[in-house]
Amino acid sequence: MTLILVVILVALAFEFINGFHDTANSIATVVSTKVLTPRQAIMLAAVTNLIGALVGHAVAKTVSSGLVDSQFVNSQTIICALFGGIVWNLLTWWLGLPSSSTHAMVGGLCGATLANAQNHWDAIIWSQEKVKDGKVVMEGVYHKVIIPMIGSPVIGLVGGFLIMTLLYALLRNARPMWVNRFFGRAQIFSASYMGFAHGLADAQKTMGIITLALVTATTAGSFEQLPSAFSFLKMEKTPAAEQLLLTVIDGKHTQETAAALETEGFKMRSGEFREAFLSLAAEVHEDLGDAEGAARSRTDVQQDYDANVAKEKARILTKIPILGPMVAVKYTEWPKALAAAGDHAEKAGKPALPAMASKVRELAPDVPAWIKIVCALVMAAGTSAGGWRIIKTMGHKMVKLQPVHGFAAETTAATLLAVTGKFGMTVSTTHAITTAIMGVGATKRFSAIDMKIVRKILGAWVLTLPAAGGVAYGTMWLWLKIAG
Repeated sequence: MTLILVVILVALAFEFINGFHDTANSIATVVSTKVLTPRQAIMLAAVTNLIGALVGHAVAKTVSSGLVDSQFVNSQTIICALFGGIVWNLLTWWLGLPSSSTHAMVGGLCGATLANAQNHWDAIIWSQEKVKDGKVVMEGVYHKVIIPMIGSPVIGLVGGFLIMTLLYALLRNARPMWVNRFFGRAQIFSASYMGFAHGLADAQKTMGIITLALVTATTAGSFEQLPSAFSFLKMEKTPAAEQLLLTVIDGKHTQETAAALETEGFKMRSGEFREAFLSLAAEVHEDLGDAEGAARSRTDVQQDYDANVAKEKARILTKIPILGPMVAVKYTEWPKALAAAGDHAEKAGKPALPAMASKVRELAPDVPAWIKIVCALVMAAGTSAGGWRIIKTMGHKMVKLQPVHGFAAETTAATLLAVTGKFGMTVSTTHAITTAIMGVGATKRFSAIDMKIVRKILGAWVLTLPAAGGVAYGTMWLWLKIAG
């Protein structure tokens, strides 16, 4: 219990320091163009970050389940992973460089997990096929981190250049005073959009880490004797549920296993976990020749699914144009999902039922609301405490900005973050806004960009994953040596 609380506190420390970096990035342009004061921008960022963080969870799910093998992750691993990210973030903050907190965390998680797995590289999910909505999709560090890490700066650079070029064409006959006045007001909306997209895409990383820690502790049975006052720390999947999944994966299931899966399912809140467990119970019943049990479980799943879909359709947010599709939750039809996973396994010459159980075991929980709120507030506090160093680099040293430039850069970066966040890709706010500013600055003339600053930023980007990973690996290795 004590170790879990330490994990949460260290994670929140990382989130506070993340406020120096990524939220500072998200408000740098609106401060540097003097549209808002730093205090006003921080308040705006805090509110819009909170809204964005509360309406999405795809990125948090990626961090909590899609990058490393959870059997090699424990509380110590997560502490070391966060320590690696914190050390690198503090170093780059001191130098005033907008490095990626996203990649610092991912690098730390991979480095600590690798050390805990005794250098077994399979502990890092590099590339993995998964069946999602009946389709084979690719997940893992390569697809969710590396490709977006390379692609997002290019999109940000080109997008910023194109949007600014379009604005120049539309405003070529406008008076400069009118342009500054209009975009001074418009930039408040683009800054709000940037804050919302940052919350939707980037503020979720620490949330995912805390969720991963709580899932690991719950599954390991650390919360069995938890006082009722701390029951909110428990996640859905109990040690008994984990053991049942492993039993099916090992092919040792019986009728008692199917009945126990149903029991565990009904202990869970209505939603993904309950539907997944009841769907798997139906498949186990069917595999054992119990058609009546299979039909009963599938009926329960359908009723739960229909109720959740109806509840989602009734949400006001999903009816708002543009925003609605971003925040809408698409519920998985678990009977179809498991059937597709089984078919895919059989085509590969593997048994279907273990593949279905593995798919359920990989399911990541939604991030609890209390984690989202606490992380968003801590990030806002971090921004107010120390974000000015990076705001100066982003908004003053790299290229001189006017309100129209800030509007173009923020709109480009926010759209990139919102789209990738919806798909659960861990894209860096730093990369998005920095390259968007570069693209906007390049429309003036390429010499308007201070290339010395750009080279330092690029150097920090390249080093972030291995540097944070190396610190986390070394810390985890030292911990294992002392403990063992």
